[in-house]
Amino acid sequence: MVAVNDGFSGEVQRAEGRAVVTVIVPTLNEEGNVDLLLQRLLPVLARCPLFCDVLFVDSASADRTCDKVLSWRERGPVRLLCRDINTGLAGAVLAGAVASEAPWVVVMDADLSHPPEKIPELLEPLLHGRCDMVLGSRYVAGGSMPDWPLARKLSSRLATLPALFFCDVKDPLAGFFALRRELLISLPGPVPGFKIALAVLAEYHRRLRVMEVPIEFRDRDYGESKMTRRVVWQYLQQLAGLAWRRLARRPAML
Repeated sequence: MVAVNDGFSGEVQRAEGRAVVTVIVPTLNEEGNVDLLLQRLLPVLARCPLFCDVLFVDSASADRTCDKVLSWRERGPVRLLCRDINTGLAGAVLAGAVASEAPWVVVMDADLSHPPEKIPELLEPLLHGRCDMVLGSRYVAGGSMPDWPLARKLSSRLATLPALFFCDVKDPLAGFFALRRELLISLPGPVPGFKIALAVLAEYHRRLRVMEVPIEFRDRDYGESKMTRRVVWQYLQQLAGLAWRRLARRPAML
């Protein structure tokens, strides 16, 4: 048994070889980004006083994404979960949470839109018990989207507005966050589409202590964007489902 004397709570003390934090990275045809991500991510995790691992959850990529991930297994704590069908980013994240045994998880995209260097800042308040979930935010002071034209920034803000009816944060849709793993695996039913953080925020709502830290959200350099009409439709379906759940709960809350 190896104890880590880092000032964290007793739950953070770990057995050798068992991750305390798992970074879940859902992938779909991200061959060009795997190396670039791990070149930045693994040094960040190596400086963490806790044992962290990286779990790629691949949703039936047609390129060499899986081969790229497997080539890193001897260079760091990197694992791969291959899925035969694509059930969306949310489904991949939930599958990764079930496959992990770590008490805490970080969720991030593979395309480097989320800066790996911010992971310690996401984890610090979570591991010290000051909150239950930490979001990387584009819309708090210090957050930015330097690659985005004005029209895209405006459309992103508009897309965020309906989500704010279900939570009390500024940026529920960025997709870069850390939380207790149990909050993910306890979500009721399947979560459609991409917005898994919104599902968590809406489900636990005021019971959840949430913090936001600023991030610089960058555009991808390699691969194709996953923002398609189907994804937009799934987001609208998710909003409708959240509204229905909120209405169904209201009589019990009165």
